[in-house]
Amino acid sequence: MGWQGAAWLEREEREREERGSLLLKELALRPGLDVADVGAGTGYHARRIAPRVAPAGRVYAVDVQPQMVAMLARLAAQPGLENIVPVQASASDPGLAPASVDLALMVDVYHELEYPHEVLGALVRALRPGGRLVFVEYRAEDDRVPIKPLHKMSEAQIRREAALHPLDWERTADTLPWQHVVIFRKR
Repeated sequence: MGWQGAAWLEREEREREERGSLLLKELALRPGLDVADVGAGTGYHARRIAPRVAPAGRVYAVDVQPQMVAMLARLAAQPGLENIVPVQASASDPGLAPASVDLALMVDVYHELEYPHEVLGALVRALRPGGRLVFVEYRAEDDRVPIKPLHKMSEAQIRREAALHPLDWERTADTLPWQHVVIFRKR
């Protein structure tokens, strides 16, 4: 999504439609975790994750679009969100240091990547041993999901692409109305 769609990311009905609060439960967040919100956009999820990993944990809010990074930095400039670190990524590199995060999250992002294999490889390197990589994508298997097919991914497709990296599938949660949450752990 281009930065021009930022208002859609911040829409009032997003929680009702996508149930991001359920996603937060699936992530098993706790104080001290370092999290990368990859393709963070406006920082919608980063702002909800930050208080749950504070005070010692950081949230790296990663985006490839400078306009989105500037927007998320502005929206995160409020008390209680000092642990959000905006990160300018490139199309092939999320810009995270090796072994710097415990959890990397991509919400409706992976299907948009220009260089998915390279980005996934960089994310695996950024994970600490045993770290988790979480894909949240609109379910291609479900015709009732009101999203264009090019913005959907099947669980099988996600698992095939992740299998090319040192990741083990841990579980898939279908607790969200339209998206699956596919969780992998770094070997």
